[in-house]
Amino acid sequence: MLTQEEFRKMPIFITTMSRWDGEISSASLALAKVFSASNHVYYIDFPYTLKSLWQERRLASVRKRLPALLFGKNYLTPIPNQSEKLVAATPGVMLPAGSLPEGMLNTVFTKINNFILARLVKRILKEKKIKHYLMLNSFNPFYLSDLTNYLNPTYSVYQSRDNIEAIKATGTTKENECTRNYNLVLATSNWLSKHIARRSGKNVAFFPNGADVSLFKSAMKNEYPKPIELQNITTPIIGYTGAVCQRIDYPLLEKLAKANPDKTLVLVGPRKNDLYSSVDLNAIPNIVFTGPKTIDELPAYLQYFDCTIIPFVYNNFTAGIYPLKINEYLAAGKPVVTTNFSEDIASFGESVYLSATHEDFIGNVSRAIEKNNEAIANERTKVASENDWTRRVEYFWDMAWTSYVAANQPAYVQERRLLEVHDLY
Repeated sequence: MLTQEEFRKMPIFITTMSRWDGEISSASLALAKVFSASNHVYYIDFPYTLKSLWQERRLASVRKRLPALLFGKNYLTPIPNQSEKLVAATPGVMLPAGSLPEGMLNTVFTKINNFILARLVKRILKEKKIKHYLMLNSFNPFYLSDLTNYLNPTYSVYQSRDNIEAIKATGTTKENECTRNYNLVLATSNWLSKHIARRSGKNVAFFPNGADVSLFKSAMKNEYPKPIELQNITTPIIGYTGAVCQRIDYPLLEKLAKANPDKTLVLVGPRKNDLYSSVDLNAIPNIVFTGPKTIDELPAYLQYFDCTIIPFVYNNFTAGIYPLKINEYLAAGKPVVTTNFSEDIASFGESVYLSATHEDFIGNVSRAIEKNNEAIANERTKVASENDWTRRVEYFWDMAWTSYVAANQPAYVQERRLLEVHDLY
């Protein structure tokens, strides 16, 4: 059994549904960055399948990965402007198991994919001479759900970040497998932890998202040049950062824009609204889209927002969401108006404007802008500071160590007794 110091210094392998250079900020990558302050971290990119490789073959992000995807060359990439201990790993191209219904072909493709991913990990273990390591599956249950059939990590953690049932029906089976095969199971929202526990019969610990508080606090401290998309805007700005996707209450956005013709709604993030709504946002003159931005670019946008919003619809998907942006907005000192879509967002009730109806939301936006001041902004940053990623990582190690000791208690007790006897002499 490892000592606590040895345990906390183990290299960490992270599998996830995002890539290090993806369009939106990722909780998995945020964790990886903080872990890499003291641990070697291998951030395994979300795999490309034959289908997605063909569809995205012309993208620069794909072309630069081709040697790794097709031939296993240059498969490790240091992530720019981060600790030298943080490295991205690109697995070989996979079979499209996720697009198949449950059945024999899905099972065969999944086994082949798991073999490819495990081979990548084993290659790193061999090349870096790693004996003990921690495996963190950060919400990618479609790969290595039956982990122990392919790898033998010293400790393993599965983390759920969204209600998988609302994303893909076959994910429920895979996530239940993860709860059985990983040492520790985490969920980023209270609702999600209770829901998965009921569904799987396993203990699921609450491990909420955080924020890079120092980065987003710079929106209050630094003077950023006005982003190009905002330079011609002279009205107050109502801002949103994140994907414009299935989480959004589109009728609310439409009402908000039309009720505030003297303000501009700026939506910063990738657009998928056409897939989820018939509301024509392009026809609304005071809505501006900037497209996706990196996390390091977001403070410059937030600095010029007069109010930030989380206009999520309430359903069985959003009920399990603890959004990254809540602590990012607060760290930037910005007033936050949100729908009351989850018990986790409701826990911020003293620091944000919770809205039960569309009318409440629209009224709260006006109040948030009118009542904002420096003293309140400073209070918001204090709230966010309690939820910094560094605090989350300390909490992670405390939970993981406690679990590890409990699982190895006989060996641990015996080892301590031997040490105590040795000390007597």
